[in-house]
Amino acid sequence: MTSKIVNLQSNRYKPIEIIGQGSYGIVMKCKDRLTNEIVAIKKITDSYFYMPKVLREFMILKILNKHINVIRLLNIFRIKSFLYIVFPYMDYNICQYIDEYYPNGLGYDLTKKIMIQIINGIDYMHRNYVVHRDIKPENILITRNGLIKICDLGVSKMLCVQSFKAESIMTPDMGTIWYQSPEMLLGTQTYGPEIDVWSLGIVFIECMSGQPIITKETSIEQYQSIVKYFGVPITDQKYLNRKIKKISKVVSIKYFNYSTFKNVSMALNNYFPEWPIDLIEIVSKCLEFIPSRRKTTKSLLKTSYFVNGKCLKVFRDNLNNIL
Repeated sequence: MTSKIVNLQSNRYKPIEIIGQGSYGIVMKCKDRLTNEIVAIKKITDSYFYMPKVLREFMILKILNKHINVIRLLNIFRIKSFLYIVFPYMDYNICQYIDEYYPNGLGYDLTKKIMIQIINGIDYMHRNYVVHRDIKPENILITRNGLIKICDLGVSKMLCVQSFKAESIMTPDMGTIWYQSPEMLLGTQTYGPEIDVWSLGIVFIECMSGQPIITKETSIEQYQSIVKYFGVPITDQKYLNRKIKKISKVVSIKYFNYSTFKNVSMALNNYFPEWPIDLIEIVSKCLEFIPSRRKTTKSLLKTSYFVNGKCLKVFRDNLNNIL
């Protein structure tokens, strides 16, 4: 009986081309002969499958399987020592999309259409007590007609359902440091959904400008550059360091006195003088240095950036065509 199921599954998908490769195996673009849909199939080895990261991703994908802006798990099957995981096929990730079509940035309206979907997807995750922990353009997929799906939940974490506070100890290791919040760069082990909000702010900037804003090689260099770039006051630096030392016993770091800007809004106005006020406002709400000052995803969706203007109304009216 098992062999018949395996044969049915293996014959169901027609390979088209390899679209990704990593330590886990490969990702293949395929045609589903049963539905005529184009799908992406990740082929992974047994040894990789039993790693905690993969098992955790399966569990979280099963929980987050009902939102249009979060990637869905379509099918899983096994052939010999390989496991095959089937996802909807997406044309690009945001990094590829910007590089190919918008090297100077997506512009105000297109950024808004993309960010409303990203924040809705992350808000859905947060409402289900999941923190993504690796939000970056490579983990945000887009179709040719503009539909967004958030993917790669391998380092995502479930939080306490009762209070939506972090577990007492959580590993600080997560994705690319370019998109990590200051407290993550300092090695905190207690955090919540506000770390994703910081990453959203960095993605905002990259969508608008076409380039990642700070790209250092080590966590401490990235942290110092954030402090310098946004002119973070010494009082805020000391507050964050004291708070983290109580929890994680991190080593004290050097404080930097940059008084060029009083806050992140002033810094953004200086670097991007052409940006309108509502855009400066929402990115500033994401990039508050002190985690507790960052707005929630729910609050971000209610800002003037998303509420005012006709751009999103037209986009929503055309959503069925996109789907």
